Amino acid sequence: MAKNTYQTYTEETPFDTYREDFIRRGAMCSALAQRYPGLAAVGAEASALVAEIDGRRAALQAAEDDQIRARAVEDAEKLDVVDIYTELRRTIAVKSPEEALTLLPEAPSALRRLGAATFTDRTNTALSNLRTRGVDDPLRVAFLDKLEKELAEFSTADKNEDKTRLALQSGKVALTLYKSELSQVREAELGTIQSILKDREKTALFTIPWRKTSRSSAAAAPEATP
Repeated sequence: MAKNTYQTYTEETPFDTYREDFIRRGAMCSALAQRYPGLAAVGAEASALVAEIDGRRAALQAAEDDQIRARAVEDAEKLDVVDIYTELRRTIAVKSPEEALTLLPEAPSALRRLGAATFTDRTNTALSNLRTRGVDDPLRVAFLDKLEKELAEFSTADKNEDKTRLALQSGKVALTLYKSELSQVREAELGTIQSILKDREKTALFTIPWRKTSRSSAAAAPEATP
């Protein structure tokens, strides 16, 4: 059997190329359906898949947007925690710099740069140190509840960021599997077109190349006539 003159699509093929490919095939089949009635069904299927692809792309875009927002909220909540931590550290340092370093050893600037897990651990350590002070201690009264509240809000934001990140990862895996399905449908459609037209060069016109031409092939190809 002769080799196909069109390229096989894989998971590396851009999603937009899949979409453009089905748009092209749908339009060509629709335009030629009067001469080749068998192409009408192929064209209808290709056009329907474009709408389905748009739905999948919209879902993935929504997941990406959710993840960006969740990460932004997490960072905002971290800033709130660091602000309270900074205020507490400065307040202690006014009376006793040594005590400030003992109770809150992490510099605010360094704390801000930590990952979520380490950030939570270091802030919990600060809370534990603050709880060692007397119940009526002014610093404990002024800052403990605030710091606990901000850390709890950060923890909630962190969990939501984890959730949206996992959802995005799942969406990308699902998209890869969907590309495999689209590739099979594409091959079937082109096979139908070939059975109708019985011309591989014509069949190749119903799809869009996606790989760049290699330099050696480009050098060997004749120049186009102006």
